[in-house]
Amino acid sequence: MTRRRASWLGVALALLAITGGPALRAEEVEKKFRLGFAIEGYNTSDQLHSPSPNVRTLFFPNGDFADSVFDPRNDSGAISDFGIQPQLGGVLSASYAFNRMWYMEASAGYRRGTVGNVEVQAEFDLTPIPTQQRFGFRIFNLDGGTITQIPLQVTGGIRFRPKAALNPYLCAGVGYTFNSYEPSDEINLLSLRLDESVGGFRAISGTASGGEQFEPAASFEDLKGIEVDAQNAPEWHFGGGIEYSFKPKWVVYADARYTVHSGEFRMTVNGSNELGISVPADQKRLDEADALGPFGTVQISNGGLIDGGSLEPLPGSPADTDCSLTPNACQLTGPPDGIPDPGNYYVHAGNVRYDGASLRIGVKFTF
Repeated sequence: MTRRRASWLGVALALLAITGGPALRAEEVEKKFRLGFAIEGYNTSDQLHSPSPNVRTLFFPNGDFADSVFDPRNDSGAISDFGIQPQLGGVLSASYAFNRMWYMEASAGYRRGTVGNVEVQAEFDLTPIPTQQRFGFRIFNLDGGTITQIPLQVTGGIRFRPKAALNPYLCAGVGYTFNSYEPSDEINLLSLRLDESVGGFRAISGTASGGEQFEPAASFEDLKGIEVDAQNAPEWHFGGGIEYSFKPKWVVYADARYTVHSGEFRMTVNGSNELGISVPADQKRLDEADALGPFGTVQISNGGLIDGGSLEPLPGSPADTDCSLTPNACQLTGPPDGIPDPGNYYVHAGNVRYDGASLRIGVKFTF
């Protein structure tokens, strides 16, 4: 059992522990109002995985295997996900039963969660690359910030054992979710450095068999910072649950729902979902126009986005070597110095949906 599931089970058991003795019959709810409160966990189903391990497989027009193009980044970034992480919050609800079986409920919730990782990979200038490797990208996972959601829902439901103490039900409805975003300090700093930078696209040439490399940048342009659109979104939902009458007028309940939203959370970098162009994980024939890209990185020659370290003299250099005067006699192997460094950069963000599953555990009181 996972720690998260064990925590939810613990909450349920704690609620049941205060119930006293089991009730023989449910509270009569026909033509009555109920108020409820629940703790809610919400888990979105949409995540953007790092494209760093991607490979495009190439075939000859007759279908025979020809070659491959590998994304040049460090594929250890594959464990990095961009997307809204599991959230914890609370829900207040009010319901009215038209008869013993059918009811209508209105609810309002509050929950917060992080946006996961914004993956930055950098191949810094003057960084030694092992002879077995063609590229030397390093991974920097930045805190993507925090999203706050206030979901409002109207839900209709049917109870299947209205006279029993243990009563399952099904429900469905519509709603609207208000969303707001708060950037992290790391995202603010990355956005500022992007706004202050000039970059040029360096396309990948070659293939795995012949050797991949970056071509020189043909031109440079001002880069743009990070922009976020946390859209408010209409939704519809369906689910079900079970409630248990533990004493007059009181029930404890567990409610599971899946919610589908029409909007999404968007984070763009330099006006796109990513800085640089990733190699896709797909297959192409060599006679297709875009079989070999373009894919590539963005070169920032002055300044940079990330502090990759500090310059140290190359082994065997004179003792009085001054890296600020002769940087080509040095390498970027020293500790961070608070100054962003030039090099080839990728930044991974994008669009993710709000859709996800929720679990509520709480109590209701009948008036």
